[in-house]
Amino acid sequence: MELDADLKKLKSFARRQDKIIHKRDVLLPKWQPIVDEYLAQVDSGGKPYDNPLFARCIIWLFDIDDLGRALEWGFKAIELGQPMAPGIRREWPSFISDTVFDWSETQGEHGRSVEPYFTQVFNQVVHHWKLAEPITAKFYKFKGLSLLRSTTGDVKPSTVGDVELLQQADGFLEKAASLHKNVGVKTVRNQIDMRLRALEAYGSQETGQEKT
Repeated sequence: MELDADLKKLKSFARRQDKIIHKRDVLLPKWQPIVDEYLAQVDSGGKPYDNPLFARCIIWLFDIDDLGRALEWGFKAIELGQPMAPGIRREWPSFISDTVFDWSETQGEHGRSVEPYFTQVFNQVVHHWKLAEPITAKFYKFKGLSLLRSTTGDVKPSTVGDVELLQQADGFLEKAASLHKNVGVKTVRNQIDMRLRALEAYGSQETGQEKT
């Protein structure tokens, strides 16, 4: 089969970056139109079937960081009951959540936006997918920390002056801790509490000065 030959060729590359370039420049332009046609047929009432090419293209899209199309197709695969690509011992929800989480961590550490992709997966994780508690907890933790990040990627509650934002972040972190006690949010929650107390004291001081 032609796909098998392409997969064999892909395995011949030793460097990961060369594999990514080959997926982006050769494999996806070749196979993606066929998957587009398959999905169009399904959307028009055609019966879905186990389509390994569809599954493989989703993996490749994640590999080249085309998260928009990867998530669109990944969610569709779950909806259609499409099995995971051969050779990958994961279910779609765990694969998608881990992949997008790792990408989001890298983006966040460099002060880059993780939206809309993180929130798209976050909503699935907390409302629909029944993943292990530590996985769900780390999504709540990241959501809370992301509200506190500076443009350089640092998490410093002491620089946040918005009380509502601090409380919202703490709510996500509290939820994370309730799901997994070792998720590691105690220190930052203490910092949030200290910042809220400082802002409250400052507000009281301002009010007192106005009265005098």
